Amino acid sequence: MAGALIIGAGPGIGQAVARRFAREGLPVALVARTKETVAAAETIGSLGTPVLPLTAYAADETALRTALDTAAGELGEPDAVVYDAAVFRPDTSGGLPLRDHLDTYAVNVLGA
Repeated sequence: MAGALIIGAGPGIGQAVARRFAREGLPVALVARTKETVAAAETIGSLGTPVLPLTAYAADETALRTALDTAAGELGEPDAVVYDAAVFRPDTSGGLPLRDHLDTYAVNVLGA
């Protein structure tokens, strides 16, 4: 069974969803932007299912594709994919520079 692929395996929703799949006995591939985040998420393996930690930034197409290929190569095509990568920025109408809009769009939309 291929299990689940979680892109955006941060300490909130991403890890909670990963734990849920793991409790059901499904292997989980975790993709996070930093090694520290994915290392914290590896504790999900204590639930007795395989956990594959991967590091990639959702806005970096090459890195994300590499992580997805690695996950599929090790666990098979996933039964479920959860995209939880996101950038949240407080702003006002017209108050965010264009570059910030583009960076946010790259993660929140294009990465998916």
